[in-house]
Amino acid sequence: TAQEEPMVLDPQIRDWVVLPMVGIMVLMGLVRHHVQQLLESSNPADKEELKNKQTLMRANKLGMNGGFIPPEAFYMRQAYFINPDKGVLHEKVPKASNSMMNPMGMVDMMKRNVTFMLPNMVMMQIINMFFQGFVLVKVPFNTMPNRFKSMLQKGVDLKTLDVSYVSSLSWYFLVMFGLRGLYKLIIGEDSPALDEAKAAQAQMGMGMMGGGGGFNAEGAFKMERDKLDMVKHKWILADAERSLLGPRYPTKAMNDEFGAMPEIKSEKDQEMAMKRSLEKELKEEKKAVAKQMKKGLKVKKAR
Repeated sequence: TAQEEPMVLDPQIRDWVVLPMVGIMVLMGLVRHHVQQLLESSNPADKEELKNKQTLMRANKLGMNGGFIPPEAFYMRQAYFINPDKGVLHEKVPKASNSMMNPMGMVDMMKRNVTFMLPNMVMMQIINMFFQGFVLVKVPFNTMPNRFKSMLQKGVDLKTLDVSYVSSLSWYFLVMFGLRGLYKLIIGEDSPALDEAKAAQAQMGMGMMGGGGGFNAEGAFKMERDKLDMVKHKWILADAERSLLGPRYPTKAMNDEFGAMPEIKSEKDQEMAMKRSLEKELKEEKKAVAKQMKKGLKVKKAR
């Protein structure tokens, strides 16, 4: 059977097919990156759009890494973003602009699609012409189900061939979608021109829907606001001293003797205390606003 007697691949396939394909695709991606930079129009960036995107990034980082700061700091930042009265994510922002109405945006999109489509069409034609039916590599997974056969063995119709062998066309797609990390190391930046998955999605979207809209700040703010509102804070560093010192952690008597910090309260007590302080601040702000309004009415009556 195929498991008892594995197929032996010729080493010349590695030297004359596998490695040259990887080298050609790396060079093709680098050339596409520089060509797209040359073809891009020098339109100034929208300041409001950049500001909104930076705000979304900050809110997202707070939700992901909020456990590394104390509850007081987390709830202050959370209120800064999602407070119904003064929250940054409740501010009025422009709705998404239709890129179909912007001719320069459509030209840039067409340039990106052309620089993505043409090299891939040429490479696929070369592979089908010279390496059709080749089995190039064997992946180190012997227990894969048969449903991976259509993904790993495109162009090779052999029912007895083990699923772990990869054909030339499938190897091309695997390498194409797996080189982004290498491009980032070579170029030193994460260029959107080198993200094959996003480029393929954009190309499919252009064909199916006739183009997409611009950045929808209103919808993105609402989504990030709801997501941040559902975050339950848990301070990861609450017991850092205890976990680091282990059995050497000082007892309460030693703390009293040496004047160390008091024992840390539980997380629920800290959260309740923080919520109470925030509620107290909001009440004080409302009282101050009410007093100012009363003073204004008195001045009007006096006049």
